[in-house]
Amino acid sequence: MMIVRPIGGLAALIVSAQLLHAGEALAGKFDGSWSMVAVTTKGHCWTSYIGLRIKRGRLSATSGSFAFYPIRISGRVSGAGRTSMKAIAGPRVAHGRGRFSRSVGIGTWKGRGPSGLCSGTWRATRL
Repeated sequence: MMIVRPIGGLAALIVSAQLLHAGEALAGKFDGSWSMVAVTTKGHCWTSYIGLRIKRGRLSATSGSFAFYPIRISGRVSGAGRTSMKAIAGPRVAHGRGRFSRSVGIGTWKGRGPSGLCSGTWRATRL
């Protein structure tokens, strides 16, 4: 018979912090500069070229614009390479999902803006 005791207070906090740190370390293998291209396959958006940075598994844009607005990206990459992200350019918002390997990322996106709905694919290459 095995007795399981709940982890209390400080011990639970330490275990949670260790798991979070381990997840960030695994996601860190994707850290660096990337070049991304987002291609529209449905709707009236166009192709966008975006400089992307991954730091400790967190995504951000380093360059790129859409309809004269700078592109801002937020999101995360898991230790397994799965990602979800949000891109904002002025009144336009898009959400993407996909997967990164050590040198390439691929996925899909859907967005909404003044001209309606758009969707497409994205591909990123490590620089």
